[in-house]
Amino acid sequence: MLPMSFRIHILAAALVLTAGSAAAQQRIATLDDTALAAQACNVCHGSQSYLSPTMPPIRGVDAATLYTALIELKTDKRPSTIMGRISRGYSDEQLKALADYLSKN
Repeated sequence: MLPMSFRIHILAAALVLTAGSAAAQQRIATLDDTALAAQACNVCHGSQSYLSPTMPPIRGVDAATLYTALIELKTDKRPSTIMGRISRGYSDEQLKALADYLSKN
């Protein structure tokens, strides 16, 4: 059996891969849904209890800074390998909700 931490990372990765679906986009409307979507960010960027050695931390960063970065990634104004593809799966309003949530948590 896989360790719990590894299973959590697999689940979070699955959330990232399905985030662009229409159903996922419609669900990110409440704080609970935004909190769940934000958990997928932890896989690469870390969380309050885990700091990634390779990715910049995003929790606690100013909401406007995060939102600007997400929009720039979404519109290919900022180079990326995967974040551009992930951010295109969300509406601008959903990205704003994620940025607001991550800035406070």
